[in-house]
Amino acid sequence: MRDAFSGGASGICVLILRIRNFMALCVAAFAGCGAEISLAEVSDAEKSSFYRAIAICQGMTKRPLALDPDKRVLCFDGLIFPELDVSLVDRLEDSGLAVVRSVGGDQLSAIRLADALRKRHATVVVYDYCLSACASFLLVASAKAYVLKNTLVAWHNPSGAYLCPSLEQAKDGGPRRLEKNTCSDAPDDYRSLYEDAKALDKSFYKTRAVAPPFENPPQSVIVRRILQNKFGERGEYPSNLLWTWNPRYYASQIKTKIIYEAYPKSQDEVDALAKWLQIRVIYDP
Repeated sequence: MRDAFSGGASGICVLILRIRNFMALCVAAFAGCGAEISLAEVSDAEKSSFYRAIAICQGMTKRPLALDPDKRVLCFDGLIFPELDVSLVDRLEDSGLAVVRSVGGDQLSAIRLADALRKRHATVVVYDYCLSACASFLLVASAKAYVLKNTLVAWHNPSGAYLCPSLEQAKDGGPRRLEKNTCSDAPDDYRSLYEDAKALDKSFYKTRAVAPPFENPPQSVIVRRILQNKFGERGEYPSNLLWTWNPRYYASQIKTKIIYEAYPKSQDEVDALAKWLQIRVIYDP
């Protein structure tokens, strides 16, 4: 019942929710702002430390969590399992690095890990891929995150036996969002657990969003229109469908300072990154 893209609120909820914009506030002078400009804020020494940390984590054999002997680098690599023991994070030195690579997993465990990283004032370093719960929670765990080039960061809606797609009014008044909500025939306990998961999500972003309530997963106007056009009228869409979120929108939406070494430049580039993961990803230009 679990896949690589879970949105579950607990071990029980995971069984239900399987493991599976700078917008109006950005003036014309900054319309082209993005990852490349932000790189000026990262020193060569800092970038080198990120790459060294990744090399350390690639040499680690323990999964999913490991800590280097100096306690300056925490490594998370793998699925975010329900009931994940995150106590190792407490041993990470303050302001250390948390290197992350994950296809996602359990919502509650992802939130617990994110909160633990925040307490340690860790800088999150993402490489290769960060999908679903990883993008929704670990990417924005702390005050700062760095995304390596050739890395796929993508979001999606949860999947489950009693979750049905629906077009919902967006809080920004723009095009409707494609969401997943409980189906009309969903059992009462299923509805209750799903509402609990939504409440956890809202609580998480209360302190991380610039202006709560933040709508998670994030969808730009362009992505919303694509989702509507392709899947809105059908009433369903593939569970392995994800989308990117252009970093030019981040500063007006979330407090975490996220720096991309190089955000993908085209759908073809995203397709190449997603191919070996056997997922479909919509590119947000």
